[in-house]
Amino acid sequence: MPMCPSCGSEFRAGFTDCNTCHVALVDSLDSPEDEVDIVEQVDEETLHLLGTFNDDAQAILVRHLLDGAGIPSIVQGGHGSQVGHCVPYRVFVDEDYVEAAQETIAAYQSPTLLTGQVEGDLARLSTELNRLGRERRELVGKIQSVLQSVEQLRERLDVLNRELEE
Repeated sequence: MPMCPSCGSEFRAGFTDCNTCHVALVDSLDSPEDEVDIVEQVDEETLHLLGTFNDDAQAILVRHLLDGAGIPSIVQGGHGSQVGHCVPYRVFVDEDYVEAAQETIAAYQSPTLLTGQVEGDLARLSTELNRLGRERRELVGKIQSVLQSVEQLRERLDVLNRELEE
């Protein structure tokens, strides 16, 4: 049976490419000559590895940040470490953009932006808890207690952000 060298999926006879990874299928995952060396192919095109990610959301976020900064990039690999025979997501940028890409990622990882991300997550959590409270009336008391804790955490994050800005 043909198999994907990236994600390890098996395919029926007649398939030639993985519909998820978009790489050529091989007869066996054990044969070294069948392995796909994506990094070598990428280096030939003067692209440099910016980072590797086991989570597709992280890779997509980095790609989104780079796109927003006007930095061309590509993502290769995928499925993360939870699937055997897979390579992690890898983000590559042209050698002319490496420094700008690193600065873009570093700026995103600043403390105030990270706490801002947490605040966004808390807002989504509050929305979901409110929705759940409407659906499960018997849990309203417990949900209200959690919502109060979320609000207290938001207030503490606001204080922290003010201190970080000073």
